[in-house]
Amino acid sequence: MRAVEEVVAGMPRPEMHRVVARPLDVEGATRRIRALLAERARLEFRDALGDFPTVADVISVLIALLEMSRLGEVRLAQSQPFGTVDIVRESVDQAA
Repeated sequence: MRAVEEVVAGMPRPEMHRVVARPLDVEGATRRIRALLAERARLEFRDALGDFPTVADVISVLIALLEMSRLGEVRLAQSQPFGTVDIVRESVDQAA
């Protein structure tokens, strides 16, 4: 039994990964996008992310944009696959 325990102890252990929850900030992303669109009528997806976005930032901005699009606040356009995503502010007349 001791020999088996030594063999098992000498075996390489599988590397275990921890999943760390990353809180999303959809409300903050929505505020940031609205502030940017108050200054200009069009921006790129990258502009909404900031300088050093985290995975949580990208997901927060994406969810915020989808909700803003659903509400008619913005129009999202992509001229070609894998191309830049443009965010266009919708006027009040167009959203109604």
